[in-house]
Amino acid sequence: MRFALPFVLLLTLLVAAFAISADVDSHSVEISVLTEKNWDRLAPQGKEVDAIYGDIVLRNDFVTAVIARSVSTRNANMTVRNVGGCLIDFTTSRFSNDQLSCFYAGGSGYAYSEWQVSIEEKDQTLGNHFSSSGKTGEVTVLSKGSGGRPTVKTTYRLTQSSPTLEIITEYVNDSKKTITLVPTDRIRADGGKELMQKSPNGTTDEFWIDDQFWQQAYVLTAKDARIQSNSNSTNSTLKYINKKNLDLRSIPPESSVTVKRSLAAGRTRMDATNAASGSSYRQSAIQLTDSANNEVSGAVIEVRENGVLQGVLRTGLDGRAVSALPVGNVQLKIIRYGQAIAGAERDVEVASGDDLFELDIKLDGYQPGMLRVVVKDGDGASLPSKIEIVGINGTKTPDFGPVSGEFAVKNLRYTPNGVIAQPLDPGEYLLRISRGPEYNVEEFETTIKPDKTTQHAITLHRVIDTTGWVSTDFHSHSTPSGDNTSSQLGRVLNLVCQHIEFAPCTEHNRVNSYQPHFDSLDVNAWISSVSGMELTGSPLPLNHQNVFPLHHHPHRQDGGGPVTDTDVETQIRRVSAWDNGSDKLVQQDHPDIGWLFYDKNGDGKHDAGHADGVAFIDVMEIHPIQRVLQTATLDEMTKEAAKTNRIFKWLQLLNQGYRIPGVVNTDAHYNFHGSGWIRNWVQCSTDDPAKIDHMEMVHASEEGRVVMSNGPFLLMSATNGSGTKVTVGQDLHAPSKQVAVDVSVQCPNWLSVDTVFILLNGKARKDLIFTTETHPDLFVEQGTGSLKTQTFKMHLDLKIDQDTHIVAVTGNTKTTLGPVMGPQWGKAPPAALTNPIYVDIDGDGFTPNKETLGRPLPVKGD
Repeated sequence: MRFALPFVLLLTLLVAAFAISADVDSHSVEISVLTEKNWDRLAPQGKEVDAIYGDIVLRNDFVTAVIARSVSTRNANMTVRNVGGCLIDFTTSRFSNDQLSCFYAGGSGYAYSEWQVSIEEKDQTLGNHFSSSGKTGEVTVLSKGSGGRPTVKTTYRLTQSSPTLEIITEYVNDSKKTITLVPTDRIRADGGKELMQKSPNGTTDEFWIDDQFWQQAYVLTAKDARIQSNSNSTNSTLKYINKKNLDLRSIPPESSVTVKRSLAAGRTRMDATNAASGSSYRQSAIQLTDSANNEVSGAVIEVRENGVLQGVLRTGLDGRAVSALPVGNVQLKIIRYGQAIAGAERDVEVASGDDLFELDIKLDGYQPGMLRVVVKDGDGASLPSKIEIVGINGTKTPDFGPVSGEFAVKNLRYTPNGVIAQPLDPGEYLLRISRGPEYNVEEFETTIKPDKTTQHAITLHRVIDTTGWVSTDFHSHSTPSGDNTSSQLGRVLNLVCQHIEFAPCTEHNRVNSYQPHFDSLDVNAWISSVSGMELTGSPLPLNHQNVFPLHHHPHRQDGGGPVTDTDVETQIRRVSAWDNGSDKLVQQDHPDIGWLFYDKNGDGKHDAGHADGVAFIDVMEIHPIQRVLQTATLDEMTKEAAKTNRIFKWLQLLNQGYRIPGVVNTDAHYNFHGSGWIRNWVQCSTDDPAKIDHMEMVHASEEGRVVMSNGPFLLMSATNGSGTKVTVGQDLHAPSKQVAVDVSVQCPNWLSVDTVFILLNGKARKDLIFTTETHPDLFVEQGTGSLKTQTFKMHLDLKIDQDTHIVAVTGNTKTTLGPVMGPQWGKAPPAALTNPIYVDIDGDGFTPNKETLGRPLPVKGD
């Protein structure tokens, strides 16, 4: 909505704008310390931005650089650490899109502890709110030498007309002995799951990194030196070879060696190379249309010179791609959604010139069609959903982009509003439309015809009644965590389209928030969240705790969260006490149960474990969930089976008196079917996701009012002789020793169960195992097609002779979840289990029986 500004307010804004423009010449170099006041104007954009308040922005019209504050505690994220004084964000100014994790000038062995700025070669007093501009600007950071190590001084320099950032590192020998070293840089840019290429390992005049999907490239050159590079998918180590082809430098006392390099950024590698070299390129625009004159969006244009790939362009929604192209003859290859367009190769002659080279390419013979899908619920409301598109009968399956993506990931389309319009090659496809296990799946074949729109109006029926319970995932990640490169927006899309109704934001070692994404996608009606984190320390994998809620301090180190500790108990106590001891859920992630509870020093002998930390754990992850089906055995669990069965060890814990509820979570790191394949249903006073109170989630989880599942919706209640009824996680006093247990299971049309059983104090009993073979009448299939369901209902009257915890389990011993949950998670069999109901028969509180279920209590590694 737009509002007419009162004249006085408008005049005030104009005066303020003039003051800002007068203070900072738009064509000058600007140096500013990032603050809350200038953040929106100065902080760069991009999936990999790690800037916070207190860092320095150095920018001109061409590039924007962020140099991390020179303090020892400055970490970009969990795995990009010790970045004080380093270049942590770098991007073009006009197309702000940082994809750099860190440029460690001098390598990662020097800790920069001091910094200084200068404008037009005049040193400035650097305060917390420093901001200035001029024709040139420099940020210099210093690492003082000692013990045979040189003093290292690195200067980041821009001029108002320079399209590249100059990085000058001087190694100064302050000692009385000659120092020998290899001038080295390290670049962190994660490309393992990305369409990212790096310079081939070897010696070259320029080193480059090209993130072709997220569209940012970097080119590094060195003055009077060649670059010897050695890269893997994460790190690149760069050594500088001098004119004598030597990498070692000898520095006599009171002498120095200087290495100068220039770093360029561009939307494409050709843009960055053009900025770095300044010649033999021409700014160009390529317009793609199909044979019906429709713009061809989402196309990849590979550019080769003499058969060697020079870079990649991507067309926007208007079918247009803009980049510098090499002057001379270039060869173009056009690819869309992973498939080369037949007959689309072109030889193009790019003439030199200062004006824009316009190239219109009509792809004669290329006639894609359009798939339009509208997904609604049974009441006709638009429904967020996941749409899988599979080529059949000779048609190839489309590939929209990497697993880190957002709305289009591999062959998936995520739609937050239930609508997609997707161009596709003509052919036959299978569509699989889903929204998690409370909804039936619609799966059908369709045909895409050339230059035609194929439309489908789909109703997804919510056939599972989960009244009083909401679907949750307490453990997810994206690129701010530092151990993956997934878009956080993509994570949110994955969650909401898979019908997760409550999902705290739990990035590694950083308090963060999903709320900006909820707002931009307009999905607040479908999902709730709260800020939290996974505090990920060492030793691994033991020292991981998810915690929520935590107060989020945006654009501050670690989002204002606690730091890790190598002592497990110290770390758990610290995070529990954070935010002035506020009420929160402390979840132990994927624990080694033996190490945590019974073998603190890891010597294979039982001890008290990490008792001082265990006392603060509220819930504990116990997946893989399918392992629960092994507990139906009437024989003792084998050593081999117990070793990989965290649920079995959790049942042992319950018998020892550890009343720690179980939970299961995806721990999703990438966005291809990453969220939604496993979940917790938590008891809740509202069924409206927008009204979920995160503290109710905390308290319900602490009490164990949680059902764990990868699909089947399982419920259990118990009633004593006087009519008192409880649900999972609760206590029931049954002095008559008689307990009525009710169990129900509901499944949608794409999964089923063939077994239900009850565990009493962790043990199965033959008369409490119900299968489709032994009790077929209890497993009822109803409806057909889009309304098909499977249900199970059972009432049991149990006689209990001792205090007993009761757990209900269901699953399928013969089938899997199938393709709805993707090629990895779909291989798991359907499974679900409840937290226990604790039955106390003598009125003195629940007393555990101390049984170990036929196996010794575990130690580290068991």
